[in-house]
Amino acid sequence: MTKWSFMSIAGATVTSLFLSGAAEAQEYKWRIQSNVQAGEPGYVALERFAENVEDMSGGRMTFQVFPVDAIYPVADGLDAIGGGIVEAGLLTGAIYTGQIGPFGTLETGVPGSLRSPIERYSFFYEAGFLELCQEAFAPFGIHYLGPQLSSGWDLVSTKPINGPEDFDGLRIRSYGVEAEWFTSMGASTVFFGGGEIYTNLATGVVDAARWASPAGNYNNSFQEVAKYYIQPSSIAAPNNFFAVNTGAWESLTEDLKAVLAEAAKVSSLDYVSLAGMKDAQALNKMQEAGMEVIMIDPSVWSEMEAKAREFWRAYADEDDLAKRGVEMLDAFLVELGRS
Repeated sequence: MTKWSFMSIAGATVTSLFLSGAAEAQEYKWRIQSNVQAGEPGYVALERFAENVEDMSGGRMTFQVFPVDAIYPVADGLDAIGGGIVEAGLLTGAIYTGQIGPFGTLETGVPGSLRSPIERYSFFYEAGFLELCQEAFAPFGIHYLGPQLSSGWDLVSTKPINGPEDFDGLRIRSYGVEAEWFTSMGASTVFFGGGEIYTNLATGVVDAARWASPAGNYNNSFQEVAKYYIQPSSIAAPNNFFAVNTGAWESLTEDLKAVLAEAAKVSSLDYVSLAGMKDAQALNKMQEAGMEVIMIDPSVWSEMEAKAREFWRAYADEDDLAKRGVEMLDAFLVELGRS
């Protein structure tokens, strides 16, 4: 008798996989570290991912979930998971461009390209970007399970930013092509983990930082140390991703691999829906606390985005993997009627 049934959000179907006798099969107890703090939408979505996997597998597979930096520093995530310190984790590809090259930035999402999580979902699962990501991360001992899609990631700042000229002289927490973009407008950029943003804004180590959507930014109390909230989102359709140690992945039965793949897709919807419900409320609360929302003029923003596209398109000249990623993204934008 079927113990649990599940309808896929992507058209593929996982049915009748988990029978009442499945308890006799091998059990897997894995550890997975988030790349955000407990309580943030992405973390809650990861907890639900773990719950879904346990339910869908009939208890054959369980996860112990840890917040960012609990087991390994986020900057060491590629080595930690690939080296087997943990079986799985949520990572952000753009952090690891020093190892994987410019493709890491394309994996996370780039300014001036896709505009919504739905577009990003289609890019991964319909246009074939998922398979390219799996190819890219395989040499590092990592199976790229799938993205965890997010709502847009925004800048918070101690100084007003109304256009390119206001970036001049700012010190900003950023990375990847976004950092190149900000630097081209006169800023200097630095990277450190999300857990350090509050203190570094409060002490003046940085003037601005890009972290999350309003819900994530409010959860980290950035309204206490930054007066300005800058919109539109500097990265409108970003994602983190589920990284699984290759050896651990290969140890799984095919039905459990299918469970993980489907649970990863559901986690994206959880993340987006959780953030979507809370973002408006969070932005209102930050304004009530004295934060000023600055909406950059659309014509100015359009010019800024055009500049950003120059940076990620230039990645096509750096290596074959980045070239294929840029070509795939450009082709997808053409299909959307944008270029």
